[in-house]
Formats: sequence, structure tokens, C-alpha cells
Amino acid sequence: MMAMLLGAALLSCNKEKEDTPWKELDDSKRQLYFVNTFGYNMMATYYLWNKEISEDMRGWGSYSDPISTVNALRYKQEDGTEVDKWTVMTDDYASFSSMVKGTSKSVGMEFSAFYADNTQQNVVLAVNFVYEGSPAAEAGYKRGDKIVAINGTLLTPSNYKSLVNNGIYGADSVELTNADDSKVTLSAREMYLEPINCHKIIEKDGKKIAYLHYTSFTLRSMQPLVDLFKQFKAAGVSELVLDLRYNGGGYSVASQLLASMIVPSQELVNSSVFLKEIYNDILTEAWSNSDSVFKTDFSVDDADEGKYEVNSAGANLGISKVSFIITGNSASASESTVCGLMPYMDVVIAGERSHGKYCGGIIIDGPTWYGWNQSSFGEQTYKAAVEYTDNWGIYVMVSRYANKDGNTPCMPNGFEPNISVADNPLDGHQLGDPEETMLAAVLSGKAPDQSRRGIQAGPARLPEQIEKPSFRIIDLAKPLTK
Repeated sequence: MMAMLLGAALLSCNKEKEDTPWKELDDSKRQLYFVNTFGYNMMATYYLWNKEISEDMRGWGSYSDPISTVNALRYKQEDGTEVDKWTVMTDDYASFSSMVKGTSKSVGMEFSAFYADNTQQNVVLAVNFVYEGSPAAEAGYKRGDKIVAINGTLLTPSNYKSLVNNGIYGADSVELTNADDSKVTLSAREMYLEPINCHKIIEKDGKKIAYLHYTSFTLRSMQPLVDLFKQFKAAGVSELVLDLRYNGGGYSVASQLLASMIVPSQELVNSSVFLKEIYNDILTEAWSNSDSVFKTDFSVDDADEGKYEVNSAGANLGISKVSFIITGNSASASESTVCGLMPYMDVVIAGERSHGKYCGGIIIDGPTWYGWNQSSFGEQTYKAAVEYTDNWGIYVMVSRYANKDGNTPCMPNGFEPNISVADNPLDGHQLGDPEETMLAAVLSGKAPDQSRRGIQAGPARLPEQIEKPSFRIIDLAKPLTK
């Protein structure tokens, strides 16, 4: 793949004097020059809707603000409605990349926001779940606990998002005031957020039903998933409930592995198509063999975490029915897993409409892209480019996924559940409890009678919830040619 500078001809590695216009620039403009060259080429080459935005790309200048430029260029309908809500440029690639891998500085719990009472003047944060081994777990927090203030400030409809983002997700420590007026100070720490959050086997009507609450499709979770599914299989489960209500996505290879252990065994033997990837014309030609299939051998080489080699032989459950629990927080790889399995088995979807992220992306940093294209630049330019794009990166949508029949049933607005039931962390039950609202709906095959389950009318969930980024990384970033 050749590299282009904005508005310039192709560079020649043989003529360094034609390769150094950046030398006349001050440091701030040099950085913009190299970052915009990287961003422009990524969008022009890899972006799923590169043709649709080609005219708008002409306005991308060498000294534009790359973050706002990418946001403005994301593909929209004629009326301005965003089609692509996810492509983003970042000047903190390290944090962005770590979050996708499941590692971040965190206190280790997630929330939903509810009005404190019917006056709707104040807000409580209800704990959705807590990560094992986290500061929140060590402090004794569990699903259903209520927080009314952050760093001494009462939560209201107008301030709760900023207080959560700045006080819990964005600070080294935070003081939380609980509904009983007790106060707890939590110190965030860098940690791997274990996505296999809760699992068990439930016996009902003479059947053994496996339950798994899974929060992110990480590479590190792949071998533990295989080990867990071997346990499920040995126990003789006949159905699976996969709880993805808080799962915003992750690596497609982890989704492919999980689906390969769920799909009817004959489809695994046949190496049937799990998902098709629809690319732009450039990538269609370069990545022609892009269908993913059900299989047992997986090998991934990650630049930061090393090589993952996983074999799932003997872990396929041999079942014909799977139930998914989803909400608006279920996105990307969560949705593609449902999509890819639907043609092969009885799929039940319970919960709320999913997010509707029907495309996959790659994340790449500036130095890696310049490394791919080093031969297109003179030595001085290459070294300067690596320096000035350090910690800059882009998450760019490169494909739409589809099942074996070419259909993407969660496009454009997410999956509509077969069983409609709202998540309620205040129902008094922990995840995995057969009496928990959403799991009970799956096990009974119908939405529960709220009044009979002891859920009081009154405080309602806020219409705008705290959103976490959703991802579906179709592959580790790769060049068109090596």
C-alpha cells in the first residue's frame, strides 16, 4: 500500500529533499501534519463508507484538528442522521487500546441511574454488577446497592453524568455516599476487568441450563471460556443462557470462539460460515478471504499482550437452543454473536432493544501505520512521523457483518427481543439468581408480572443512561500488503 500526504503526490523514498516539507513547520504544525496524513489515509483506504465521504474528504487540511475532522466526516444520512456513530480519532491511544483489551484504571463496578423518588429531583446510582477482586468488591459493594452522592455532591438529573465520569471513571479516588448515609472511599487501580463475571448451572423441569454473565469479548478470556464450557458440557447441560446485558463488544475472534462452542456440533464439523464481512472496494480486493467460520483452533498475535493460541476441541455443548439477555448496552460483538448463530439454532432474545452496532472496526496507532508504509517515506520523514504521532490512534469502521445468508438483523436499530423485559438491579436479586428479573423471564419464557415479583412502582430509570464505549474489533490492525 502506498501512502499519500494530504493534497500531495506520492512520496518517493529515493528523494529525501522532496520528502521534508514538514521541516519548515513549528512543532505544533508538524504534529498536525503527520497526524492528519495518518488519519486521512486510514479513512480514505479502510473506512467502510470511503466512497460516500470522498467529496467531504477534500476539505481535510494538513493543519486541521484531526479529532473534530474525523467526527465531522463520519457517514451520515442526507438529513444529518448519523449512520456511523463509532469511528473516532484519539490522542490517548494507550488508554483507548487498554480499555478494548479489558484493562483500565477502575474501581470495578458499573451502574444504572434511577430517579430517587417520584419528585424526580434527585438520582440514585444502582450498582449493576461488581468485578471480582476490584476495590468495589473489597469494599463489599454488590448488585442493587444504591449511591446518592459522589464526593459529597448529591446526584441530580443534570449533574450525575459528569459526576460519574469525572469522579468515578476519571479520578484516582472517590468518596461515595450510600443510601444509608454511610460513606466509602475507593481508590482506583489499574486492573484487568474479568469478563466472566458469573456462571452457574440451573436445574429446571428436569433440564440443566448453563448460565453465563459475560461483560467483554477479550483475548485474555478465551482460554477460560473454553475451560468453562468444558465444565458445562461435562455437567450435561441441554441449554445455555448467555447474559450480555452489559457487554459492549470486543474482539471478533473471541466472539467466533464463543459461537463455535454454542453452535450445533455438526455445523462445527462442517466449518460452516459464522459471519461474513462486507468491506469497501479496496479492502474487498485486499482481504478477499474474510468470512469467519466455526472452528476449534484459534491463534492471535497481539502486539502488547503476546500470542494467544486456544483450542476448543471438546468444548462444543451440542445444544440446539440458546437464549440471550440483552439491553441497549449490548453492542457490537455481542450483537454479531447473536446474528451469526440465528440461522443455525433456536435463538431466544430476552430483554431490551440492543444498541445496533452492526459494523466492525480496527484500532491502529500512528507509528504502526507509518511503519507499514515506511518504504514510501524518506528516513528523516519516517522517524519524525513516528515521533509526532506517538500515542495518536484511530478506531475506524471497516466492515458490516452479516450472517451466512447475508443478513444483518440488528441493522440499523438493534435486535428487538422476543421476550420484552427491563433490567432492574433494584429487584433484590443477584445476577445468576433464577429469581432475578431478566433471567426469570428467560427461564419462564415470558415477561414477569412485575407486581407479583415484589417490584414496587415509583422510582423510574432515567431515560438517558451512562454509556460506555462499544467496540467490535474485527481483527488486529493489519496493512493491505506486508
